[in-house]
Amino acid sequence: MTCDPTSDLAQLWRTGRPARTLVHLDSAAAGRSSWAVLDATAAHARREAERGGYVASVEAADALEAARAHVRALLGWGAGEGTVAFVHSAEDALRRVLARWPGGPPAQVLHARGEYGPNVRVLEEAGAERTVLDAGHRLDPAALERLLAHRRPDLVHLTWLGSHVGTVQPVGELSAVCAAAGVPVVVDAAQAFGHLDTTGASTADVVYGTSRKWLAGPRGVGFVAVRGPLAQRLTGLEQAEAHVAGRVGLATALAEHVQLGPAAVTGGLAAVGARTRHLLAAALEGRWEVVEDLDEPSAVVTLRPREQLDLAALRAALLAEEGIVTTCCGTERSPGEMRAPSLRVSGHLDTADEDLDALAAALLRRS
Repeated sequence: MTCDPTSDLAQLWRTGRPARTLVHLDSAAAGRSSWAVLDATAAHARREAERGGYVASVEAADALEAARAHVRALLGWGAGEGTVAFVHSAEDALRRVLARWPGGPPAQVLHARGEYGPNVRVLEEAGAERTVLDAGHRLDPAALERLLAHRRPDLVHLTWLGSHVGTVQPVGELSAVCAAAGVPVVVDAAQAFGHLDTTGASTADVVYGTSRKWLAGPRGVGFVAVRGPLAQRLTGLEQAEAHVAGRVGLATALAEHVQLGPAAVTGGLAAVGARTRHLLAAALEGRWEVVEDLDEPSAVVTLRPREQLDLAALRAALLAEEGIVTTCCGTERSPGEMRAPSLRVSGHLDTADEDLDALAAALLRRS
């Protein structure tokens, strides 16, 4: 697989947004918004100033309904199936879901050992007793089935793609296991939405995500989608007092993603991830370890140094002195699984081999 910066898809992605001033390999943190997203967000903010915030919000209703329809379609749900609410972020989504869970917050929640640290904290804040599914790094649906046969939690929480490692979880199969056992499942799709084929969520009860990552929409906006009988009982998730301009920007980002072609984007990002892993594994052999399978179908790439390094300081030096944006992942991102920090590299469709060569050269100089 090659990361082709001259492909039509890469060219559309690159020319559709402001020229970058840094080598941006940090889409898993925040993608680079397009001119269309920036213009839509700014235009709504201007309408609020011209016509008043509440009038402008009503005028944006059609754009927001189109965004809800796009979310449903990307999850593999039918037209009008379930509800889609806009929230402030993925973390806000989970907190609001737990707070409004029918009958009160779920008392017992099952999640993977590698669960995202902030999600664990939200579960603990809600007072949930946590059961850990310790079935290897890539979750095994059969192991989940066996566990649910002996212990039935009130809720299973799954994270489709972690923040700390780019291994794709078989969420469709896992959700089907939960559905067969009659256990509600809530899916964190923050790193998956706009990145992976998320139509496998068709049996999930709740899916939530964010605007700012792979969709490259505005920060401070997220969504929660609820289907099935739970959609009538899990209500009040959306706040009327909100950054509506950001929601309009998300609507534009969703429309752009659909226009580009979700399957093409998913394939392009998988190619970017594979090329990144293969190139860095060869260039950094003996100095750094690539954590994922080299052909893992995601664009999140995790590097661990063979010898002890201050990765926070390294990440800062890459930014300040090399002009390269990455993420230092501390162990708090997944305290159940991480034993040491790692360096996360997450390019998008416009990532070129020269970007990866620059990163590899910088890491060789500094490690």
